Amino acid sequence: MLEYLMLGEFVVAVLMGCAALSAFVWAAASGALSDVESAKHQVLAVEAEEDERSRP
Repeated sequence: MLEYLMLGEFVVAVLMGCAALSAFVWAAASGALSDVESAKHQVLAVEAEEDERSRP
């Protein structure tokens, strides 16, 4: 009985690893990881604009 439970945990772990690897490969192939610095600068610019609007 214990062997079947360990086998099930192993299968789930392998499937989760394959899902994570697939997500990484998809993100790399679609260009989602190509320019992460521009996203940071866009967020900072939007926050600065919101701060300027909230000040009287």
